[in-house]
Amino acid sequence: MRWVDAGKGIAIALVVLFHAARWLDGLPADTAAWQQVNDTLATMRLPLFFTLAGLFAAKWATAPVADLWNTKLRLFAWVFVLWAVIDLGPYWLGQGLHGTGINFRREIFDTLMAPVVPRFELWFIWALALFFLLNRVTRRLPASIVLIASFAVSVVGFTGLLPLPSPGWTGLCKYYFFFFGGMVLRAALFRYAAHSGWLLRGGVFFVWAAGAVAVTHWGLTTVPGIMPALGVLGVLAGVAASQALQHVSVVVSLGAKTLPVYLAHTPIIIVLSAVGVIAPPAPLLEAAAIVYPPLVAIAAIMLSLALYRVSRRGALRWLFEPPPRLLLAKRPESAQRSV
Repeated sequence: MRWVDAGKGIAIALVVLFHAARWLDGLPADTAAWQQVNDTLATMRLPLFFTLAGLFAAKWATAPVADLWNTKLRLFAWVFVLWAVIDLGPYWLGQGLHGTGINFRREIFDTLMAPVVPRFELWFIWALALFFLLNRVTRRLPASIVLIASFAVSVVGFTGLLPLPSPGWTGLCKYYFFFFGGMVLRAALFRYAAHSGWLLRGGVFFVWAAGAVAVTHWGLTTVPGIMPALGVLGVLAGVAASQALQHVSVVVSLGAKTLPVYLAHTPIIIVLSAVGVIAPPAPLLEAAAIVYPPLVAIAAIMLSLALYRVSRRGALRWLFEPPPRLLLAKRPESAQRSV
């Protein structure tokens, strides 16, 4: 299973790089080149992340509600609410750095509405929780029907034609297909990972990369069907990359700790961006601004993991761990069987 953690490590690293380039733009670097790179990687980054998250989701579609809540949803709900509040300060700082006015009353209202209209990068946590619930709702339907329907919704989501209220709802439409596909096509993905040779995996990676570059270069991202189809290739290319990097311990270790990195990296990136504004770089550093996004991304990952290690002791553990009082009592087995 090392390749699964390696794949998660690749995906979270690409997510952090994406946010680093976005928040650093103009502070003081022009990150247009990195944003172009991130656009090209879009059909691997989150499709791979959600597909790997779905690999082990099948048992939760039929598990007792108390088990689903205690093991999965309780964690997602806790960190979503907690970090929505924590992220307010850094987000306001980031808005100020980019010259965006802040309406504090509106910001508080939007924070209260976050469980319905998710904010910041936390939409990923929100969507993941809903994906587990959707699996439960659709558990009695034929998998082929759900797969086709979710692909159709993904096609529409990627066109940008739906008037959705937030990136979270857009992501929900785009990526449930990949999460559900990871669950129902798990055996096929494991066979591909285990038995496809380097020539096939290399060929798939090349086809995906060529397609991603072409779609980005010619601005074809809103052509119906092209992005989710390329996302399928991106998943296979990501699995190929995961196989190649499964013996790189730092990548595998990162993939085993994606949640704390996902939660903490954006506030850290914004604070690091502020440092760059307060202390303008020397001419030599200014000339090297092209490397800022990957350097800041690496720093954000390391600091996120350091915060996670510190949080394992004392009250800070609640940053990444829900309190026991949120546990639901399990129903007796006899009561469950009688339902």
